[in-house]
Amino acid sequence: MPTIKNKIIINGLKVHDVGYRVFLLNRALTSGLTGFSAFNHTTPDKVQQIEIGIEGDADAIEEFVTGLHDNIPVHAIVDNISIEPYSKRVISILDYMHLAQVEQLDKGIPAILSIQSSQEKMLEKQDQMLDKQDQMLDKQDQMLVKQDQMLVKQDQMLVKQDQMLEIQKQMVDTQKQTNKEIQTLRYDLKTEMNERFNKIEDELKQVKDALHKHGIMA
Repeated sequence: MPTIKNKIIINGLKVHDVGYRVFLLNRALTSGLTGFSAFNHTTPDKVQQIEIGIEGDADAIEEFVTGLHDNIPVHAIVDNISIEPYSKRVISILDYMHLAQVEQLDKGIPAILSIQSSQEKMLEKQDQMLDKQDQMLDKQDQMLVKQDQMLVKQDQMLVKQDQMLEIQKQMVDTQKQTNKEIQTLRYDLKTEMNERFNKIEDELKQVKDALHKHGIMA
């Protein structure tokens, strides 16, 4: 069965850094393609683009392209996908896998160098922090001396507080005695008022009875 070559262009708002090329490589392996490549590009008007080369028999090509518009990575945003015949060389899918590994190593080396540089900066910061810690310990010693002075003053304040509490207790006792006397006075006054009110009621009753008796009041 003769092999077929196609070039596929995927354009979109978000087709880079979403695992799209690995996604396509997995699809190519599943479809049984013999040749595959995928490279990221950005157009002059800042549109993200993936250029894909595929090679294989008709069945493999059909399986790869079927549903390509609908089956995309979760975070990808695709505007359009174009497919056209391709006449140039397409590297083998195995070579592309090796190329992808080299690309990852190429990205990893600067990251490792960056980590080493960051570690050196961190060590410098640690030295600075140790110096600051020594300064802080000196300040702590000074603060402990001041704390001792404050504790002496606290003891003096506690003595004064005890004296104030004793005076406050005496004032509370005096207030309780005064309240008791006021309650007694209110009780006596209430009793006297009740007696007067009862006496007035009796006198009014006697007047009413006398008026009834003489026929003055029906």
